Amino acid sequence: MELQVRKIKGSRFTKEEILEVIINSDNQSLDSVLHTIELVSGVGVTHGGGGQPSEYLHYKAVERDVDGDGIIDYSNIKMHVEQKEQGTSIIRVSCKVVTVADKKSFEEARSAYSDAAIEAGVTYEHPNGPDGTFIEKPPTLETTILKTGELTLEWSSDTFV
Repeated sequence: MELQVRKIKGSRFTKEEILEVIINSDNQSLDSVLHTIELVSGVGVTHGGGGQPSEYLHYKAVERDVDGDGIIDYSNIKMHVEQKEQGTSIIRVSCKVVTVADKKSFEEARSAYSDAAIEAGVTYEHPNGPDGTFIEKPPTLETTILKTGELTLEWSSDTFV
């Protein structure tokens, strides 16, 4: 999988830019994608209307972006970024991806864990079962982290001549 970004709106004379972010999923179906920015250097930048660097946001809305089969197309988004003050910022876009296959695998593992916990007699009072031998840890949903290359944002003013 690959994540890419480019500027599609804005200029060096404005604090706002619109970025187009695309994912090449290698034909893997995507269950969920959360995006953020990483501030590599420079002045502060927010995304998505105030999201801080490293704060993941879901840029798609079920009521707007789901198709007739209940599937959301995560292949591209428009990301609004805003510099907090004049200057230069170097950022990269990052996303957490959960594929349909990863979600299915997690759900199967969670079901097997739940069945094993019930069979072992796990309760709130006995989290390791009545005999204390149940030590399995619950499964965790695996995510794939993708990152773009670095992108330079510049906000400056011009001078009168």
